[in-house]
Amino acid sequence: MTGDPADGLPTPSSRSVHVIGNVQLDVLASPVVAMPEPGGDDIVDSIAVRPAGAAGNVSLALAALEAPHRLFGAVGDDQAGRWVLEELRGLGLADDLLVVPGRDTGISIALEAPARERAFLTAHGVLRDYRDDDVPEEALAADLLLLTGYFSLPGLRGDGTRRLLSRAGDAGALTVFDTGWDPEDWRGDAVREVLSLLPLVDVFMPNEPEALALTGEPDARRAAASLAGHCRGWVVVKTGERGVTARGPEGETLDVPAPPATALDTTGAGDSLAAGMLADLAAGATLAEALVTGVRVASTVVGRSSRDRYPRREDLLPAVDGPVLLDW
Repeated sequence: MTGDPADGLPTPSSRSVHVIGNVQLDVLASPVVAMPEPGGDDIVDSIAVRPAGAAGNVSLALAALEAPHRLFGAVGDDQAGRWVLEELRGLGLADDLLVVPGRDTGISIALEAPARERAFLTAHGVLRDYRDDDVPEEALAADLLLLTGYFSLPGLRGDGTRRLLSRAGDAGALTVFDTGWDPEDWRGDAVREVLSLLPLVDVFMPNEPEALALTGEPDARRAAASLAGHCRGWVVVKTGERGVTARGPEGETLDVPAPPATALDTTGAGDSLAAGMLADLAAGATLAEALVTGVRVASTVVGRSSRDRYPRREDLLPAVDGPVLLDW
């Protein structure tokens, strides 16, 4: 890793980062332990509205880390889209977004409560018809390319994503892939779809429930090993407050523990982890070093509110000593 010896932080390099995925509006309500009765009006502590889907979250976290990158996706020309564009434009992140006239921007409503998995209500809007031929060729010309929000991009599912990953790999990109949760709870073709794409992926980043659903394994480490049999590169399983466990193409194992954090809002934590990893890979770090930073970013983000969501490097929680078992 290159950096200033005075602060140990990586300095920007010439490795380019492109993020492709679901740019949308997010609405988060908490705590929601049950749906209101018909005609009812339940009161919750907070409802936050913020940009901008999984891809937008990664981009905003990268911007806070001062990591140069480009963001590709689509929004409608409705009020939600105009607001998302305004927020991203202020950070120089809107120039590559496709604005589709007469279409609605995608919106997800996250229902959160302590000690339970989040639940979502989603309207895909313009993302329903966002296809691989809507992604400009220059989007694939990157050293590091993240495709995220697979299940929030119905128009890209299956062959569309296959073509994008294949073209990016042929252009020399290191491909990173994050699917999110299947809205059909993995009862349809989702497992087959995802596994068939992994031979085109250099770093696959499911969270623990996703990895278990994809493999039927009982724990994250076994799931990572199973998925590594399909992936051409690394499988990085995000394990929440425990950090990550990863498996390499030669059977290497890597565990990175997370620093202790008091969670206020966990939505987008995995996106922030990907951003920290990409920022350090772009600066010349090894995967092990980059994942340590990714875990630090995610752990810091979950303790922050929507008003000041994404941390600068100097704001990150300190790393926790733990087994880092590889160099890449």
